Amino acid sequence: MNVTIEIKCKIDELIHLLLTDGVQPSDLTDNIFLDDYSNISYRRQNQMIIGELVFREEMFNKLVETKLRYYYSLDKKLLRIDEETYKGTNVIWDRDTTEANILDELLVLLNKSYEQEQISRFLSTLPSNLKTKIEKKLHSLIA
Repeated sequence: MNVTIEIKCKIDELIHLLLTDGVQPSDLTDNIFLDDYSNISYRRQNQMIIGELVFREEMFNKLVETKLRYYYSLDKKLLRIDEETYKGTNVIWDRDTTEANILDELLVLLNKSYEQEQISRFLSTLPSNLKTKIEKKLHSLIA
């Protein structure tokens, strides 16, 4: 694939992430009507809304309980999803990690194809919060 197309795809991926709030609590609450779900609850904690959905599924001929925990900012953006099972807790999805990975991939592509002046011009077109994040990553790549 052409590097310019790859860069455009990464930018589109980043825009999509920034513009998408994620699945909303009201959509998840409807799962309580499904037989597998036993509990759905929401609470406010540390400037976040945390939703927990508990369901049972059959694994290895045994009924296993799984808890999904959804973390939201107060402006309704999904920040992270954790899954808790008998094996422990793991992060299924994290907005900050996803954004950082996209930015890292974008920087690699930009450094591979463009000169520093062109990259600086591109960065000047970004919102200030993204520009700051990318500049920090860029300095660590160069150093």
